[in-house]
Amino acid sequence: MPETADVIVIGAGVVGCSVAYYLAREGIKVTLLEREAIGSGASAHATGSLSLLGAEFSPGTSFEMARASYAEFHQLVPELEEPTAMDLLYQRRPSLRLALDDGEVDLIRELMVWQEPHVSMRWIDADEVRAIEPRLSPSIIGAMYEDESAQLDSYRFNLALARGAELKGAQILHREVTGLITNGNTVSGVRTASGDVHADAVVVAAGTWSRAFTPWLGFPVPVRPMKGERLLLNYPGEPLPVLISSPRRGHMISRTDGLTSVGSTGGRDYDQRDLFAGEEFDRQPTESARLELLQRAIDVLPDLERAELVQQLAGSRPLSPDSKPIIGPVPGWDGIYLATGHTTKGIHLGPVTGRIIADYIRHGSTQAVSDMTEFLPDRFADFADDDFLVAAQSAEE
Repeated sequence: MPETADVIVIGAGVVGCSVAYYLAREGIKVTLLEREAIGSGASAHATGSLSLLGAEFSPGTSFEMARASYAEFHQLVPELEEPTAMDLLYQRRPSLRLALDDGEVDLIRELMVWQEPHVSMRWIDADEVRAIEPRLSPSIIGAMYEDESAQLDSYRFNLALARGAELKGAQILHREVTGLITNGNTVSGVRTASGDVHADAVVVAAGTWSRAFTPWLGFPVPVRPMKGERLLLNYPGEPLPVLISSPRRGHMISRTDGLTSVGSTGGRDYDQRDLFAGEEFDRQPTESARLELLQRAIDVLPDLERAELVQQLAGSRPLSPDSKPIIGPVPGWDGIYLATGHTTKGIHLGPVTGRIIADYIRHGSTQAVSDMTEFLPDRFADFADDDFLVAAQSAEE
């Protein structure tokens, strides 16, 4: 007999598990489908940085969504840690957005114009920077000081969301979706290699694999894999007192487990051939990225020459043509929604995405963001493959 649920969520990364968790928290019967393992995609190698600074968000509703999701973590982390008994390595600390050259000064100050009214921040000079952390490079010109930023372990967060959803009644099945069950323009379930699963709503949150649904929907799901790599180091010095990033040199974070996270490579760090080579290639760490990331880190903190490489992580991020997430109902269909294309901000935006999709399924709209226009799937009725390259090259990490 076919299995049934109220909602089927496809993909068990942070976004899919967030959707499942927020739905299950409302008492909705959820089946979460994953073809590999929980967190086996982008979520497994993500930095877990929850900073509002940087170029990944734009003025208006993009930044509104970023702030809304950041606020979700204050309640969500303890809400997950207690019942799952998992330590998510969550930390909230001040951050520095460093400028080591005039170009970085310009990039940071341009963003300050519209970010400063919404976030507690200020520009500080080189002397103030080194008063906070004397080990930083003498080449530093200045920095944006943010009163609070945050970071956690993305993989642990992913597992906690999945387990939290299960504890609230969600079912997790390791199955590959092979098609949709439809009646006219209404979706009523999915086909898998192990049998059909029926539901009133289906959410595609399959990250870089979401594009596979294009022929079944007759609607373009414009997501491509964008390679990224980062490092975990064992640094014998004292932990950094702040979370550090730089527009051109990535992040440097002392995690609460004692490791130092350095990274990450982004779209501008690869030529077009390698950038879109595909998921299997993207999972292979490269020597060029390792050397590049180590050099960037030493440029910022010269004492990292004493650090030992513990792990190099590599994988794909789900890139959309404008680098903004694709969230909401699929045009021309009843009962199917997209939650994908978060590029480098899937961890940060996972919670608000879960809330938005739960709102759409329960109420037909959402108040989590004042205007969803720039995130809805119907904005991609017309796009070109070249748009992906532009979006990738603008991704900082």
